[in-house]
Amino acid sequence: MREATGVTRIFGWFLFVFMAFLLVFGIIEYQNIRTWVTDSVALYGFFAIFFISLFLDLFPQYLSAHMLIVIAKLANLNLSIVLFVTLAGTLLASILGFWLGRRFEENVFKDIFGKKVYKKIDNGINKYGKWYVTISAVSPLPYIPVLFGALDMKWKAFIIYGIIPRLLGFIATAVFAQYALLFILKFTGF
Repeated sequence: MREATGVTRIFGWFLFVFMAFLLVFGIIEYQNIRTWVTDSVALYGFFAIFFISLFLDLFPQYLSAHMLIVIAKLANLNLSIVLFVTLAGTLLASILGFWLGRRFEENVFKDIFGKKVYKKIDNGINKYGKWYVTISAVSPLPYIPVLFGALDMKWKAFIIYGIIPRLLGFIATAVFAQYALLFILKFTGF
């Protein structure tokens, strides 16, 4: 466990408040953000996909970067390149978010829960949290690498139960978008 300096603690609290604001804003403005994401992908293509996937996976959002693959397929972008760009963005976001959580947010959570409760949470996340990380990595549940880092999950566990399933989930989404999405759209008449 690391003890924070004053600047580190202040930055951690600023980051926590900023992420909480983004989460609430994302829930309230879901439709507008979704429209903006769709328009950005159509206008800026692969650059937008990279930065949006980075942003959506770095900060807690109601939206998932998985939708970028579906939007890109509907926009007739090259799905292989879209997948590669999305994987790069989400990988960078996962690593950066986890590092930010371990570096700055651990002390914020200690302040919120107290050291004794935090220690119990810390033990639980390293014992059972890997399953939540795996489920959140491949499902619509919020995938929040900053939180996993702040709760002192081990790097190895995060890579095995978070990053690898997350990347595999994007690959599965691309396969779905390539083969099943057009069939479903034809079948439903859209």
